[in-house]
Amino acid sequence: MNFWSEGLGDRELVMALDRAKIEQRGDIVVLSGVVDSPAPWEYEVKMQREDWTAILRTATRPETGAYIVTAAPLGVMLAMVGSVSRFIVGLAWRRMARVFTGRGAAAPTPARTSLKEKA
Repeated sequence: MNFWSEGLGDRELVMALDRAKIEQRGDIVVLSGVVDSPAPWEYEVKMQREDWTAILRTATRPETGAYIVTAAPLGVMLAMVGSVSRFIVGLAWRRMARVFTGRGAAAPTPARTSLKEKA
């Protein structure tokens, strides 16, 4: 993945996002690694659930699909279909595992009481 930064003097930062270390910290996912060029800078990207939703919405927009259809060879497109399929199956598998082990159950909602009831 390449990032451009005019703030750094019109530089292009090149990083292999597929080599990022992925770690969950509470309600965020942290991607960390080292920028490949122009210098080996360490980076850390903190992503919340809303960020993943925005990425997936962007990935499924018609403009994104039009770009992929024109820019990616058939083999790359098939690899992408495989990746998306593994992602969906993985999500379903993890969700089902959480449901069957009880770890995915929502926390019980505490009963609401008024001040009068407590007195």
